[in-house]
Amino acid sequence: MHELAVTAIGGDRPGIVAAIAEVLHRRGGNVEDSAMTVLGGHFAVMLLVATEDEPAALARALTQATVDLDLTITVNPTGEGHASAAPTHVLSVYGADKPGILAGVTRCLAEQDVNITDVESRLLSPGDAPVYALVVECSIGEDGVEGVRDAVAATCTELGVDHSLRTLDTETY
Repeated sequence: MHELAVTAIGGDRPGIVAAIAEVLHRRGGNVEDSAMTVLGGHFAVMLLVATEDEPAALARALTQATVDLDLTITVNPTGEGHASAAPTHVLSVYGADKPGILAGVTRCLAEQDVNITDVESRLLSPGDAPVYALVVECSIGEDGVEGVRDAVAATCTELGVDHSLRTLDTETY
């Protein structure tokens, strides 16, 4: 059994998830993890699939089955060592929108050896005074929390945005 990473992106429309899921189901694949969302009118799909298919064969099957949806599809083996540490904290950042907030905050986390497990951002209240909101789910080692907290505070002050860093203490599933 292979574990494959499947990505697909295309203009948002009904039927994308169903078309992909049906192909995987017919071929005996099992979706083990997924993230799917609409970004600026495009629908993006990321899946981890357990399957007997080789990557090229699954990519061909998905492309043929979704040709009318005009998706860009990739299928790659996940390989060894793809597992990430479980998230431990949530960092929320918000402030007046300007270029560099995502880059500055994620660079700060990388320099603190923090592993990001999920990122969502939105431009709130677009118009004359847009507000940028960023939520980062991440894994911080117990010994590094205070150092990360200080580094994030300094970075956010430099960027002119507010933030909160809190322990992720609830389980989603």
